[in-house]
Amino acid sequence: MESLALLVTVMLLVVYGSGFIAFISSWLRNRISEIVTYVFSTISILSGALVGFSLREGNGLLIAAIPVSLGLLSVWNVKRRQKTSADS
Repeated sequence: MESLALLVTVMLLVVYGSGFIAFISSWLRNRISEIVTYVFSTISILSGALVGFSLREGNGLLIAAIPVSLGLLSVWNVKRRQKTSADS
């Protein structure tokens, strides 16, 4: 039973970690960080949606809202920063 709990913890750590990596890298201003943001935000959004779909009868929507919102905010932040730098 402990190994199953450990597996679930590692899986949720990957889901949440990808969202946090995307959000942190969205504040950096170089091309590589934009690519990292897009990759990890895609992972965060897709895996968060999968978790939410899998656990929809319980509290899965609340658990999935965090990585999905972090991924969407990261993409929005990169787009906003690109637009601001293009206007300058």
